[in-house]
Amino acid sequence: MIDIENLSVRYGANKVLDSISAHVERGRITGLVGANGSGKSTLVKAAVGLVRAEPGARITFDAKSLEDFRDRLGYMPQQAALDWSFPAVVEDLAIMGLSARLPWYRWPGKEEKAAAHRALERTGAANLAKRPIAALSGGQRQRVLLARTLATDPDLLILDEPFAGVDAVSQDAIVSVLRDLRDSGVTILLVHHNLAEVADYCDDVILLGTGGIISSGPTQQTLTDTAISQLFSLPR
Repeated sequence: MIDIENLSVRYGANKVLDSISAHVERGRITGLVGANGSGKSTLVKAAVGLVRAEPGARITFDAKSLEDFRDRLGYMPQQAALDWSFPAVVEDLAIMGLSARLPWYRWPGKEEKAAAHRALERTGAANLAKRPIAALSGGQRQRVLLARTLATDPDLLILDEPFAGVDAVSQDAIVSVLRDLRDSGVTILLVHHNLAEVADYCDDVILLGTGGIISSGPTQQTLTDTAISQLFSLPR
């Protein structure tokens, strides 16, 4: 589904990613795990075109370029990427996920509103539709952000820290949604930091160290003591 080859990203003089290559299998939940500063979020931002990769990188989705695949892709940023003080209600935020698909001269209408409400129902946030986004808890924010992403009915989901600031009930609800999506054929790549949770619900895992990809593949085969020690630079 996703093929990343020779991906390097630099912020000024700091090279965050250096010649990274990785593959994400279709129809599976893949966890991208790494220590702080390893470049996890930068990798997914580069994949969706939010940060510039250095020349020589090649990123394809079903052998298509990002531009050709964009309508089938849903990206959920971290909570901190949004201004939660903005005067909008949950319904507005969910509908915003559909706005990019519309011609410049058309406002979202009944069809878009219905799609947004279906997505909110799917993530268990339909009862929040008229609530100001400033009044949401961390778990509610993540459910609403996921709904905004699902409103476009994507074939591929890329989620940046979807469980950050989430209570146990909301996390279980989000995991249930992701499993249902996976079972319906949706491919999911998510950034995570908790190895125990990744082992619980990710089919595959990519371990990203500060020097590059340490290991990748089916979760239980990949999360070896050796790989985990390398990931966190622990003595073996």
